[in-house]
Amino acid sequence: MKTRLLYWIVLASLALQSCELVADVSPFSQQKKRTPLVNLMTNQTVQWYDVKFNQSYGENRFQNYDVYVPHVDSLDPEKKSVSVVLVHGGGWSLLDKSFLAEAAQHFANQKLNITIFNINHRLAGIDSVTFDDMMTDFDLFFDHHDSLKNVLNLSDEIVLWGYSSGGHLALSYTYKYDKRNIRAVTAIAAPTDLTDETINQGMKDDKNRNLTELLIGQPYEENPDAYRRASPYFAVDRQCSTILLFYGGNDNLIKPEQGEKLESLLTKKRVQSEFYLLPDANHDMHGKMGEIVSETIDFMKNL
Repeated sequence: MKTRLLYWIVLASLALQSCELVADVSPFSQQKKRTPLVNLMTNQTVQWYDVKFNQSYGENRFQNYDVYVPHVDSLDPEKKSVSVVLVHGGGWSLLDKSFLAEAAQHFANQKLNITIFNINHRLAGIDSVTFDDMMTDFDLFFDHHDSLKNVLNLSDEIVLWGYSSGGHLALSYTYKYDKRNIRAVTAIAAPTDLTDETINQGMKDDKNRNLTELLIGQPYEENPDAYRRASPYFAVDRQCSTILLFYGGNDNLIKPEQGEKLESLLTKKRVQSEFYLLPDANHDMHGKMGEIVSETIDFMKNL
């Protein structure tokens, strides 16, 4: 009897040790400890930015970007910069990177060790481009970005920053396509759930074109699953990148509820996130970009 009791005690002890070993090798415990962004952002004295316009990352005429490279006192290969990648809005089918030139300059005015990329992507409604093609553009850009790491002295740390439809694309690329190398996403006035009728029926341009139909390539009624697959909201999991959300209280196109719904789910999943409501702001965030960039910088410094 004593022998049998001793046997079960030893077995229980081994089981406990086994559980401890399993806990030690969980995905969270194995994650590489990442450098605080503030250390990278402030590790060099930035005098000004060298700006190069209309650089190509692909063969298509829309696959280009502007880059703002920090000019530092003395280049130290060990003191690499953080990449901030801006993605313009325009209902997936309009506008270009010039729309965010003001935001890029606000980032540059901070004189921090960040390299700013202001990118274009192919547009819906031209050459049958749809959501998947835009995600391919992001892949192409980041492959190109990685090829510049030594040339521009870039770290592995990336913050993706998108306005309106650009915010939707930034969230989609990071969450749906499992891009864990992206440290954080900032989305401004971004649609997050395309299955919402206010989005799939309410987003139209001055020609009365339904912009989500252009993005997906089909009306919602014909393929609701495609709208769901293109919605960041339905791709959230516990390991999602950190997110910062901004919405305007007077935005009649993308209601703040789009962000509140996402932020609520992120909280339930225990994903680090912050939500800002700008009570007097409308969709174009006129006069608010400086404030949004400043809040983004503060947010980055705490990552």
